[in-house]
Amino acid sequence: MVAFTLGVTGCGRTGLEPTDPPGDAGVDRPPDLPADRMDAPPDLAPDLPVEHPPDLAPDREMHPDVPTCVPTAETCNGIDDDCNGLIDDGLPPIPCPNGNGYRQCVGGAYSDCPRRCQVCVPGSKRTCITSFCTFWGNQECAADGMSFGPCKEAPPPAACADVANRMQRSADLEQCCIDNGYCCVDEFDLNHNNDRTEMLGRCDAIVCQ
Repeated sequence: MVAFTLGVTGCGRTGLEPTDPPGDAGVDRPPDLPADRMDAPPDLAPDLPVEHPPDLAPDREMHPDVPTCVPTAETCNGIDDDCNGLIDDGLPPIPCPNGNGYRQCVGGAYSDCPRRCQVCVPGSKRTCITSFCTFWGNQECAADGMSFGPCKEAPPPAACADVANRMQRSADLEQCCIDNGYCCVDEFDLNHNNDRTEMLGRCDAIVCQ
């Protein structure tokens, strides 16, 4: 009978003994954390921010008490009714009776209709100095009292005809206009106030009171 003798390793183990399985033998582990909890996430600190609900608008997340603009039809009230960032925008002017101008939305309220006599009495005439032919003319106030029409040539009165012939368009002719009781445009600034659009002379029936 032949006997076989197994060799003995130097550490007291035979070559047939199983070794420890690889894995977490060399991994540091907190003494109070079980091995099956190594991959579990740590508990969140109580002061970490909580995610915002997905249905909350970004501009309302941090300010939930701010009122939300609800679009409505724009009206003249000083408020952005349609929520487009503009106040009282796109509002049409309101026509005034008898074609006397319009009411405009200003400062959150519609203005009053323009007065019929804002510049001059409708239908009245003032004297103007032309630069050709007779050098004399008239301007009629518009029906809405907002402006004068063009200077239309007319023959000068007898008292100023000689001045018009000799001096033509001049300060002398304007002075003759004033001296003879007409309402005259001060084109030559006879009163030296640097206003060449005002009227001098008898203008009570032409100027708005």
